[in-house]
Amino acid sequence: MTDKIQGDYKDRSFFSKNVALDGSSFRDCVFSSCTMIYSGGEVPALSGCRFDDCGWQFTGDAANTIAFLSGMYRGGFDQLIEATFHEIRRGAVIGQPVAAKQETRTSFPTASLLKPLRIFRVPKQEQ
Repeated sequence: MTDKIQGDYKDRSFFSKNVALDGSSFRDCVFSSCTMIYSGGEVPALSGCRFDDCGWQFTGDAANTIAFLSGMYRGGFDQLIEATFHEIRRGAVIGQPVAAKQETRTSFPTASLLKPLRIFRVPKQEQ
């Protein structure tokens, strides 16, 4: 897999490609035997896509974030990390569109249109 895909795509199929997700948008695409790579940059837009036998890699800032969360979990902050995952399961996302903007056929929401992640607290542990 030497080919690297990045950009804005609609109704395309990709086979055995490295796909750089940062800043990319994919709508109604099919990925087969691809490696999906996120480095912690601009949040990608993935809508209506199918992933068959794909691997997922986190590099750069994304890998650092996962390593940090893993260290926190092992370092006694397991309830905070579990609460974070609970919020993710409930639908917490990096952001939501601030204003409904007329989208063209090839435009997708970008990080500049997003509200900040909602903040939550973990209750104090009883000892």
